[in-house]
Amino acid sequence: MKKDQLIRRRDRILEMLVSQEEVRVSQLLTELQISDETLRKDLIEMEHQGMVARRHGRVSLAEKFNDDSMSVRELQNQTVKKRIAKEVLRHIPEGHDEVVGLDVGSTVYGVAKLLVQDRSRTIVTNSLDIVSLYAHEENPNIYCTGGVLRTVDRGLYGNWTRDNLKGVRMTVAVLGTPGIMEREGIGAISFDDREMKQLYARNSQKVIAAFDSTKGIHGAWIDGVPWEDIDLVITDKGISDSDRERIERKTELILV
Repeated sequence: MKKDQLIRRRDRILEMLVSQEEVRVSQLLTELQISDETLRKDLIEMEHQGMVARRHGRVSLAEKFNDDSMSVRELQNQTVKKRIAKEVLRHIPEGHDEVVGLDVGSTVYGVAKLLVQDRSRTIVTNSLDIVSLYAHEENPNIYCTGGVLRTVDRGLYGNWTRDNLKGVRMTVAVLGTPGIMEREGIGAISFDDREMKQLYARNSQKVIAAFDSTKGIHGAWIDGVPWEDIDLVITDKGISDSDRERIERKTELILV
């Protein structure tokens, strides 16, 4: 329970920083209802991990990890993301017995837009946007993990999400990422996000990571899933030579 509380507390700190860019320490204390000492320990650890920067009673996101909101990311690199989504679809088996796990993220949402026209494969997701898409298209072949909504990426997280996803066995899981810079795998936007990505990977026969090449110049707050636990990485040819080489050392890479 203490670990869950710590994760939720630090996720809330990150969420506030994403929406406000900079937050006073006093504001965090009021919002979180914790002691000065507890917050100080949280911020020291988060600063050590490169997530936040502290200065004169204020806290901000570490510059290289300042991520865009989901609504902004949906509008970026649309042509490339559509190509990536089409390539991902080629690697997802067809059939009524196929269960596909879909992570949160704009590129993964692009995959969902292609899958929603198919009434055979079953989808499992913690993405509110993907659930809404299936509802709009009146496709009932989807299971929502449930959980607590985080408005930054419109993902569902927490104990309900984790417990429900633990019991699902998937044919393929498609994972997104906020960035891969300085990571030996795909990054995650929060501790809960990392846990969901790892559960998708652990419970799937095949794991696909899908992201556009700009993620190579974006950092992520924490590690998500290492390259060696991913069966296939699909991105575009804009990826740097160094990123391409380090991915290919650990897993299969396809460039569209």
